Amino acid sequence: MRALRVLALCLLALLAAGPVPAEAKVDVVTSDQNLSWLVKEIGGSNVSTEFLAGSGQDPHFVQPRPSQVARLSRADLVVRVGMDLDIWFDSLTRAAGNGKVVQGAPGYVDASQGVRALQVPQGKLDPSRGDIHIYGNPHYFYGPSNLPIAARNVRDGLKRVDPKNAGTYDENYTSFIQRLNGKITEWKGKLAGDRGKRVVTYHMSLIYFLTDFGLSEFGYVEPRPGLQPTPGHISTLAGRMKQDGIKVVLTEAYRPRRYADLVASQAGATVVVIPGGIGAEKGTADYFQFIDTIVNRVAGAL
Repeated sequence: MRALRVLALCLLALLAAGPVPAEAKVDVVTSDQNLSWLVKEIGGSNVSTEFLAGSGQDPHFVQPRPSQVARLSRADLVVRVGMDLDIWFDSLTRAAGNGKVVQGAPGYVDASQGVRALQVPQGKLDPSRGDIHIYGNPHYFYGPSNLPIAARNVRDGLKRVDPKNAGTYDENYTSFIQRLNGKITEWKGKLAGDRGKRVVTYHMSLIYFLTDFGLSEFGYVEPRPGLQPTPGHISTLAGRMKQDGIKVVLTEAYRPRRYADLVASQAGATVVVIPGGIGAEKGTADYFQFIDTIVNRVAGAL
């Protein structure tokens, strides 16, 4: 009887103390909005995540803020694009002074590790070549074939900092890959009749998408990466497009529309505006909707 009274008193004490706090989630900060979605996809309810650069802005030109330093100082895991697209991220992690998330620490993930880089520059690099990425084209997120690699890097990072939930992260990864493979088959079917066609892109940012779907780049609205088009370049490009029958100019929504319109009007082509990433426009809340939107618009224009 005495033991029962002691147990009852313990239960009353626990109730008086209020509810037991939920287990803390893994606090993840990503360099961009795309990776934040991917972390949620793999991490599920075990993670909380925040991104520093939204999909509606040019990822090359992100201005770090002091508030972001404070945010990184509390993170358990950081995930970055890598391949020097988000080079601005380095100064933030250094300033944060958080040893858990510096390069080489368990809480540091470069999502590009293992991606087969395209358009790796050859020869001497100098400013005359524009904003060249020395490790290759970093816009791999446009290519669905690269998502298993990025997702695996995220999964492995979560398992390092939260090993007790490793099984959940493995299951979520497997489920994601199964769904992705099904969608890749669907997307390739929609563009199967357009394989071999060429398009003009505003910037050197869509090579992974085009390669995955059997399309190719004819030229760029920019004369060099990151450089503003000149009237002479636009005229020359439009003339070449007319001669070769190139009918589509692809540009992300955050880029200056007037130059793409000018090239298209002179060439008799159509401008196709695509979202810059997940969440950049209505109906692109996840990666599947994001690529759905691009595939449908490109297929409709070609």
